[in-house]
Amino acid sequence: MSSTVLLQRLRERGVLRVVASYAVIAWLLLQIADVTFEPLGVPRWVMITLITAAVLGLPVAITLAWQYELGDGGLARDTAADAAARPVVHGLRRYADVAIIGVLLATVAALLVRQSDLGKPPPPDRPTIAVLPFANLSGDPKQEFFSDGLAQELIDRLGRVPGLAVIGRSSSFAFKGKAFDARTIAERLGATTVLDGAVRRDGQQLKVSATLLDGSSGRTIWSESFERNSTDVFAVQEELAAAVIDAIVPAARGNAQAQSAPPTRDMAAYDLYLLGRAAQEARTGERLRESVDYFERALRLDPDYAKAYAGLSRSLMLWQGYGGVSPPRDAQKRAEAAAYRALATDPELPEAHAALGTALRERDPARAEDSYKRALELNPNNIVALYDYTQLLSRDESRSAEQKMLFAKVRELDPRLAIVWLNVIGDLLDAGKTQQFQTEYARALATFADDPDGLNLIALAPLLSGLPTETYHAAFAIEQAGNLNLALQATIFPLMMVDDFARARTLAELARRRGSTPELTLRQLLHLAAASGDWPAADAIARDINALGAVDASTLGPVAFWLATQGRYPEAAAMYTRIGPLPESPSAPAMGAALLGGTQGLPALLRTYRATGRTDEADKLAAQYLASLRQPPTEPDPYRALDLAALAANEGYKDEAVRALRGVQERSHLIVPFYPQLPWFRSLDGHRGYTEVLAERQRRIEQARTEMRALEAQYPDSVIVKTIRAARS
Repeated sequence: MSSTVLLQRLRERGVLRVVASYAVIAWLLLQIADVTFEPLGVPRWVMITLITAAVLGLPVAITLAWQYELGDGGLARDTAADAAARPVVHGLRRYADVAIIGVLLATVAALLVRQSDLGKPPPPDRPTIAVLPFANLSGDPKQEFFSDGLAQELIDRLGRVPGLAVIGRSSSFAFKGKAFDARTIAERLGATTVLDGAVRRDGQQLKVSATLLDGSSGRTIWSESFERNSTDVFAVQEELAAAVIDAIVPAARGNAQAQSAPPTRDMAAYDLYLLGRAAQEARTGERLRESVDYFERALRLDPDYAKAYAGLSRSLMLWQGYGGVSPPRDAQKRAEAAAYRALATDPELPEAHAALGTALRERDPARAEDSYKRALELNPNNIVALYDYTQLLSRDESRSAEQKMLFAKVRELDPRLAIVWLNVIGDLLDAGKTQQFQTEYARALATFADDPDGLNLIALAPLLSGLPTETYHAAFAIEQAGNLNLALQATIFPLMMVDDFARARTLAELARRRGSTPELTLRQLLHLAAASGDWPAADAIARDINALGAVDASTLGPVAFWLATQGRYPEAAAMYTRIGPLPESPSAPAMGAALLGGTQGLPALLRTYRATGRTDEADKLAAQYLASLRQPPTEPDPYRALDLAALAANEGYKDEAVRALRGVQERSHLIVPFYPQLPWFRSLDGHRGYTEVLAERQRRIEQARTEMRALEAQYPDSVIVKTIRAARS
């Protein structure tokens, strides 16, 4: 039988019609399954089974169409001779097939148009993309770091594309788990496009689906799914980035800097790197310690992992600026070494240049600036390099215009970056713009209402300026955001400001029972017990601190500090010996906080030295640090002035000490931390100016206590408030 005759027979028996209908229906069902199965969590084998059934069902459909015919009498076996007239269906049933096929063809056409470039919005003139955190579809919450990490890696990769602005992680990740549509997200972040996606990692299998959405209309620009082996994650990142570039920045298609090789071939090292970055984002001493550990474990698996070296360097630098757990003594040295190793491994890695800039910012500003510039040449969207560069420029008043321009870019690319809000609010306080501060602070609390870590960072502004009510307000906001442990820690500081040691101890004990960072909680309890004169309790807490086996300065320093204030100098001397040597340079008055248990720690050390036969050494140290503290600061620093007041009072320079305290009181609502009961400040008793300072301090404390009680009344269901009231009753 010739092909022409066969085709005629197939048409006569309705086989071609059935094949067309079957193909359209099967394709449509598979399309629907592909779109819906992934979000519903349907196992992958179900999709494979459907495809197999569709393929195997085709010959069955062909056989049935050849053997049977539909007529007025219904479905019957086709026994008519070839070329004989076929049964005809009359009435509405005659047009049923045509209608069904027509609807199906229209549906197929609509789907094809939707997947094609037809009707899609054109690429924006100034493209800005927000990469949302990818949904974790693995069913294991512990895999969240992987899905978040994939989105973060895409942010880094897309940041290197010429002509594309990329919204920073802090802002795009703020929408994690929230039911906002693409248009709302784009409007809030100033983005023209939004990339959303989902990740499923099951053993060695990896499936990534992504959708690029137009920010103005919410329409899909592009969507794709990738099913690969887990080791191909870097290839998937490159393909995703290439698709985005092609969709919204086609002009950069040939200019984007491609990644020549995977950053690591060890997937266990990659997981540890992502865990390190996730811990780094928390910005607490405890989590930064974890972050350093993750990066170091990754590097043990892959000693040539440049991004892990860069991450390690940054975590070590951040750790030195955040409390809770003290960083290692050699953190600065290790940060520099890690940054240099990252560059040696990958000279074109933006994160490595940014890390080196931050590591060298204090010691070699010129080299640091070169590093920041190179990082921004490689990735103009690198928020770390941008922000840290603004901090370098802020030290030179002649470059304020450059600093403001870069700072504006940081705010544009990462409008929900908490450290930026902290700087803005802090600058308003430093400038004495109280009304503007109140307005911006209220906006910040509202903006970060769902971000306890962001709220905790923003609370530093009023804390450092001695504003207990505003700091207390942030603590309640942190509790409402869902982090009670962090909220408890945040309430202790404002209560200490107003000498409310009893209520602060109640909350610190609750934090300890709930498992908050032991080092931080015990330090707080020690300060509270000692400041209120409860020396037996202070001794018990000191024993608990010793039981930790810690040797870092910020944990042991408070013990030595309070031993010295009691005149227990031999015990204090033994503790100082455990802490180790002082910083080499007297130009770092902050060593009081880092080494000796508080900004007023140096007088305690000097008294210990003098009482244990080291008078000459004490006199030399006092002279060195007095000379350093008397130098005009580059910017207002109440803590430096408080250092000077404490040291001057201890050395007998009463007028100088009172002037320094007055200066702090003029710049800060309350002098923090300030304990008039300390022996060096008691030496100022009877000085007229000091009496005035204490009277004004007490007036402000009473005012703040009244405001804080009123604030508590606004949160009757707060665990903090209930705990305080229960203790009071």
